[in-house]
Amino acid sequence: MKEKLLSVLMGLLTSSTVVAQDVNSFKELSDSAYKGDAVYMTYNKYQKDAVLFMDMVADTHPYYIKAERRAAWLEQKPTLIEQCQSVKSDEDFADALINVLGPLHDKHTDVTTVRRLQEQRTAARQDALALGAGDIDREHIMRPHASNYDYQLFPDQSICYLQFNKCTDAANFPFPNFLNQMFGEMEAGNIRTLVVDVQYNNGGSSRLCDQLFMYLFPLGKTRFFTQYLRFSDLMAAYNPRIAEQKNNWERDGHKDELYQMPEPKIPDGFQQPRLYEGQVVFVMGKRTFSSAGMLLTNARDHHVGTIIGSNSTFSPSHYGEVLPFRLPNTNLLGSIPCKYFARPDAATADEPILRPDVEIDLDNKDAAWRYIIEQYGAKIEL
Repeated sequence: MKEKLLSVLMGLLTSSTVVAQDVNSFKELSDSAYKGDAVYMTYNKYQKDAVLFMDMVADTHPYYIKAERRAAWLEQKPTLIEQCQSVKSDEDFADALINVLGPLHDKHTDVTTVRRLQEQRTAARQDALALGAGDIDREHIMRPHASNYDYQLFPDQSICYLQFNKCTDAANFPFPNFLNQMFGEMEAGNIRTLVVDVQYNNGGSSRLCDQLFMYLFPLGKTRFFTQYLRFSDLMAAYNPRIAEQKNNWERDGHKDELYQMPEPKIPDGFQQPRLYEGQVVFVMGKRTFSSAGMLLTNARDHHVGTIIGSNSTFSPSHYGEVLPFRLPNTNLLGSIPCKYFARPDAATADEPILRPDVEIDLDNKDAAWRYIIEQYGAKIEL
C-alpha cells in the first residue's frame, strides 16, 4: 500500500506546488454536504462561507491534525457565524477570516478578495517596471533588481554578489546553468567571498535552493528537512485518488497523524559540483520567506556561512506546499498549506524565528553594502 500511496502523492504534489496565477485555477470548495442542513440554508452568504472555511481549515492545515487543536479552532465557529450576520462587504468578510486565523495567517495561509488580488498584481507589475531591465547599478548594488537572480563580481574586494530574488528558473537561463557559470567565474577569479542576498526572496521552488546549497556543503553529509503531509478533502479535490488513500490512512488508525514523506535519495552516479571553499555571507530581510527561508535554515543548521540582516518573519520549521481554494458563495480566494517541514536540527525545531548572526540595517542599502565590503571583502594592502 505504501508504494501505491507514494505514487499517488508524487502525482499530486507535482501539480500542487505551482502557485495559482489564474483566478480560475483556485479549487472551489463544495457545500453539497451542507445542503441538507436546515440551519446552514438560513445563513447569508458570509455565514455559509464562514462555515465552509472553518471546516476546511480544520480538515486541511497540518497544525490542526491534533484533535485538541481542531476542537479549539472549531470553538470559534459560532462567534464567527454570529459576527458574519452583520458583515456588509467582501472586504470586511476577508478581514474577519484573517483575524480568526491569528498567527497562522502568513504567506502560505491567506484569504483575499478578487479586488485585493488584482491590486497586488498591479503593484507587482509597477514595481517590476520601476526596476527596469537594464544594467545593474554597481553604485547601489543591494537595491532590488528586476531579475529572478543575477550576480556581479567585484575583483578588488574578492566578492561575488548574488541577488537571488525568486526561486523560479529564468526562462532564458535555468538556475543550474547560471550557477555553473557563476561559480566557474568565481574560481577563475579566485573570489574569496560569496554574498547571497535573499532579502527580497519570497520563495518558489526549493529545488533551486538545493541546487545552490550543493555548491556549499557535501551532499552526503546533508540533513534534510523532515516533511510531513496531511491528507484532506481539499487535497482530494485536486486529485480524486487521494480520497481513497485518505480513507485507507485513517482506517489504518492514522486519523490524527501526519504522513511522513520519505527522505530524498541521492541518485546513483550523481556527481556533486565542486564545493566552494571561500566564505559565504547570507543576507536575510523581512521579505525573505518560504523556500528562501529554508535555504537560510539549512545554512544555519549545517554551519555554513554567516547570516546578516534582520530577524526572520518565517519560522525555521514551517508549513508549506499550498493548495489554492475559492469560497463558493462570496468568491473569496485563499491558500492553505498541506505539509509541515521540520528543520534539520531537531533540537531547535520549535524556535519561532531565525536570528541573524549579525544584525544590520537593510533600509540603508548603500550603508549595508559598505559594511559587507569592510567586514567580508579582501583587505587591500596600501
